[in-house]
Amino acid sequence: MQSKREPGNFWKYVLLISGGILILVPILYSFLSSFKTTKQIMANFFAFPNPWTWANYQRLFADGIGGYFWNSIVISVGSVIAVMLFVPMAAYSIARNMSKKRAFNIMYSLLILGIFVPFQVIMIPITVLMNRIGLANMWGLIILYLTYAIPQTLFLYVGYIKLSIPESLDEAAEIDGASRWTTYFKIAFPLMKPMHATTLIVNAMWFWNDFMLPLLILNKDNHMWTLPLFQYNYTGQYFNDYGPSFASYVVGIITITIVYLIFQKNIIAGMSNGAVK
Repeated sequence: MQSKREPGNFWKYVLLISGGILILVPILYSFLSSFKTTKQIMANFFAFPNPWTWANYQRLFADGIGGYFWNSIVISVGSVIAVMLFVPMAAYSIARNMSKKRAFNIMYSLLILGIFVPFQVIMIPITVLMNRIGLANMWGLIILYLTYAIPQTLFLYVGYIKLSIPESLDEAAEIDGASRWTTYFKIAFPLMKPMHATTLIVNAMWFWNDFMLPLLILNKDNHMWTLPLFQYNYTGQYFNDYGPSFASYVVGIITITIVYLIFQKNIIAGMSNGAVK
């Protein structure tokens, strides 16, 4: 039996290694290219920098990438805080009441229907609406991110709460005299830590890397551009000058990679706890 399994395991490892190479090699060469002049890139893209140069990064920051980087941080952090503040609270209420009150079941069903609505269907109407109500700005974008994050994030939280946080904890807290708010903030919310980490990184990666919504909402004022919008216009502006463009890609990659590495263990726990339960 063991000998029969070995060929299958071998090919699994081959596929995993191949996938890793396909992901890591482009990132590696983007990093190396950010330290090369455009002439060196055009001469041999796969060669190591010789000599290494910081000129691309100096030019990038001179062209104002710091402001766009800050815009991305404000929008991403603000959106994540809004999602982590409101969605777990709603999920806790729905999870505890959906089996008792039909209204909560209906509300939950309506909210997660958003998962099945393609963004292309509402793209133009939402752009027109945000412009008419004066929210075609960074705050409006944060509201949109919160809105579009609700369906999937709520679905994950409700499932996690129902499977991993027994109602007996609420009953014990009530016997001890704790209010519903105290039970949520002191007991339920801390127990959702693995799911917090999972939804945080999933949504943060989306908010940070998203291009379409900022293009629709913020493109009219270049002072509100996010990093992906800046990279798009910067690449267009310096299409024949690849060095600074690669440097801008590296700046965008490093930040979200650090966040992912910090929360990696919690993400795995959040995905597996519900399944184990």
